[in-house]
Amino acid sequence: MQADTAEVYDTSAALCYSASALNRCGEKRKNTEWVKSLKVRSDARFLIQANDAFIFSREVANEPLIHPARMLKRLNLADVAAIFLGIDEADGERPYFGVRYTADAETLDDELEKLGAFTACGLRELAMQRAASLKVLGMLAQAASIGRWHSSHKMCSQCGQPTEPAESGYRRDCPSCSAQHFPRTDPAVIMLITHGDKCLLGRPYHLMENVYTTLAGFVEPGETFEDAVRREVFEEAGVKVGKVKYVASQPWPFPSNIMVGFHGEALTTDLNIDHEEMEDCQWFSKEETLKMLQGEADSGLICPPDISIAHHLIKKYIEEK
Repeated sequence: MQADTAEVYDTSAALCYSASALNRCGEKRKNTEWVKSLKVRSDARFLIQANDAFIFSREVANEPLIHPARMLKRLNLADVAAIFLGIDEADGERPYFGVRYTADAETLDDELEKLGAFTACGLRELAMQRAASLKVLGMLAQAASIGRWHSSHKMCSQCGQPTEPAESGYRRDCPSCSAQHFPRTDPAVIMLITHGDKCLLGRPYHLMENVYTTLAGFVEPGETFEDAVRREVFEEAGVKVGKVKYVASQPWPFPSNIMVGFHGEALTTDLNIDHEEMEDCQWFSKEETLKMLQGEADSGLICPPDISIAHHLIKKYIEEK
């Protein structure tokens, strides 16, 4: 995937789920009345999420994932708390909101069918099918991450009592003990490790058949990103890593991670694979990796699709001379 605009100021902005045209107006969204006035504007638009999917409307021609306010009434969502996503200053300062539609996962399609020309599709499928622009995918990722947080943090972690949305969706307050809770993003490192003309790729057990990808793992408390890269590679593959260089980052809303991408230089090449986490790890030549990236390897092995930062870490390495 490529960015929708010619002006891309960093590598991260060109990645799936990363682009956003919205000004989040962090300094204004505490103003409840101001946000309410945006919600009732005729040009306001809403991203409607149901469980882990977003609702399509077959009645909207240009962006069927972005609904005008009248759609909220049809889905009985007019009074549901909306998460303020931001303002598109390049589109007449149009406001955008995220709204959650509560439905049983097993009966969602049937319920939507009863309400009219609606259907639902998961965020990953939307990206793979090129069903939305990068700009819209960025907004969907924002809405998905914070919407999931609200669903899973309804109770106070200090006293166990119910919490209430605040700050236009960017905080939850506990009326019982006055605790304030904020959305969390879990950082994970993802890295392509190289040694000369070879790179290290692996297969976690959950991957699709024949896919080899970069290694990755969560950052632990009290750990730098660089040290997390070195630790994870050694734990998963038994390879020691020296120099580590930042490349790009990508929001990964499954449910709410930030993938921080690196290239690293291996100090050793012998493999000692942790088979509890990894099915396999191998060193691949740059020539073989290019064929895998293009889907032309005689082995039938392939690299991840371009919605993932892993694809771009590999591609950048291939293109370097």
